[in-house]
Amino acid sequence: MARSAIVSGAQHSVSPGGTTPRTPRCPRGWPPNAGPTARTKLCMTDRRRVLPDSGTPGDSDNGVSLQEPPATGEQAAAVPAVEVRGISKDFGSNRALDSVDLSLAHGEVLGLLGQNGSGKSTLVKVLAGVYDPEPGGRLFVGGEEVALPLAPGQASQIGLSFVYQNLALAPGLSVLENLTLSQRIGGGLSAWEPINWIAEHKTAAAVLDRYDVRLDLDRRTGELAPVDQARLAIVRAAEDLRRYRTRSGYKHSVLVLDEPTVFLPEEEVDRLFDLIRTVVAEGAAVLFISHDLTAVRAITDRVVVLRDGRVLGEEVTADIREEELVDLIVGAPARNGDSAQPVLAPVEDQHAVALTLAAMESAGDQAAVAAGESVIVEHLTDERLHDLSFEIGAGEILGVAGLIGSGAEELPYLLFGARPAGFGTLRLGAETMGVAGLSPQRSVRERIALVPADRAVQGLSQSLTLWENIVMLVEGEHFRRGVFHRGELVTLAREAIRRFLIRPPWAHSVVSTFSGGNQQKALIAKWLLARPRLLLLHEPTQGVDVGARRDIYRFVQSAAALHHMAVLWVTTEFGELAEVCDRVIVVTQGRHTATLAGEELTEEAISAAALRQTREDNR
Repeated sequence: MARSAIVSGAQHSVSPGGTTPRTPRCPRGWPPNAGPTARTKLCMTDRRRVLPDSGTPGDSDNGVSLQEPPATGEQAAAVPAVEVRGISKDFGSNRALDSVDLSLAHGEVLGLLGQNGSGKSTLVKVLAGVYDPEPGGRLFVGGEEVALPLAPGQASQIGLSFVYQNLALAPGLSVLENLTLSQRIGGGLSAWEPINWIAEHKTAAAVLDRYDVRLDLDRRTGELAPVDQARLAIVRAAEDLRRYRTRSGYKHSVLVLDEPTVFLPEEEVDRLFDLIRTVVAEGAAVLFISHDLTAVRAITDRVVVLRDGRVLGEEVTADIREEELVDLIVGAPARNGDSAQPVLAPVEDQHAVALTLAAMESAGDQAAVAAGESVIVEHLTDERLHDLSFEIGAGEILGVAGLIGSGAEELPYLLFGARPAGFGTLRLGAETMGVAGLSPQRSVRERIALVPADRAVQGLSQSLTLWENIVMLVEGEHFRRGVFHRGELVTLAREAIRRFLIRPPWAHSVVSTFSGGNQQKALIAKWLLARPRLLLLHEPTQGVDVGARRDIYRFVQSAAALHHMAVLWVTTEFGELAEVCDRVIVVTQGRHTATLAGEELTEEAISAAALRQTREDNR
């Protein structure tokens, strides 16, 4: 029986004696960017000679490179599932990736960490074929070198599958339709081929059962809980990989998960981890990208940290403490804090966006700082909230804690007028407004600000530049005597970019090209430039790295203290509430059930209050 030999993506048939090779034959789609003729030439270009039996360097009779077939068992385990060497990527004069080396073993969950803008997303997009790397980088999949750059869509042909933050599900389609969508698009099935829905239903049920996931196949995907949407996306990607392994005969496959837990409450994360472990047991390796260090420590075997486009460190997860991980990600100086850290100052004019800590303290007692206004919400009611009342003092940060479905997540949108309320009142200073009559337009006029959880869709205009987004709410103040003073706005935006540590500091770049953390800083800068009286925040650090998270804490805390601005901070990150807020109210099944402040304001106490009341209400 003939043996196959694979070298740098080339496959050759060799007689049992290891003598005369036949015509070189590459696996379908290898290398991914070449046509049939070019592919054959590429298969022959590796002149490194390996003896077929010993695997030691030598000269074959005809000068053709030979190597053993794809390894199995212990041999396969010794070959990385995927490996990149010397990958670089430039955007103009900015180097986003700088000679990155990384390998991922079979059956391993590797955590890829780093601040927003560190290069994680760029590396993933190189692997997905979205970005072309600079010349000189190399990619190996299952021990075979794959020609770079990859074309979009070709990653799936070499055993790479991706699940991004937005999950890429069609919310209007059923679970069944979403589960079979990739097979119909990428599996060679004709768009006009009749669908046997009975057979499809049976196959899909078997797929879900294989991964121990229970979902209603006929339910609209948009109606699923966030954790079930994430599980559906992962099952679909994992099944694509399993079909690839079966079809190709190769043992390698890699699932890339980009922030899979970002939209999930803590109590749902373990269910997702069970699914990831099942995927690994099926034979896949997993590249796990997350800012959630608790999740990273729970699910990964190793971690690799990127900073400024370079691999800064690589550690076995069990051997490194969380504080050491933070040091690697943001650097020890960022943990310790000093007077050089950015803070906001009183804004007499908008160009004074920030000052040093010493300047802020000296300015804080000036009479120019306007007296703040307290906020009182009374009897707020809608479909999920019931007679909710609370007060936020001037300069106070009030946290709202609640499990998913408690109604707490509705509060910011109701108070901004983005969602209709049944009734209730909002008293802002001396003015009382009916919440049912609020609209986003009126809220902006009343200087009520909303930082929504979905910054990409609801917070920023993705087609506009960074500077246009930042100054959007203050443009009218720079239109005088029929003249629009664009230069003033650009200067204002550049100062905000510098003071809010937005990286890279490219004012004229489209905001969609920035990382999530830098987009979030831009969104907060936009609202704080408008000098709000009430700032509403929903999951303000969702999908944000630990360094940017601390920056956001300081931005909001400084603005609240200096401008006596009232802040409502709503999140399921209870540890964040304990760190940032002056008081926290707990909302359970739409009702205010507890208030925590002072020494009792801890993550454990918040969690206990939310869970305890939920259990009591369910009795």
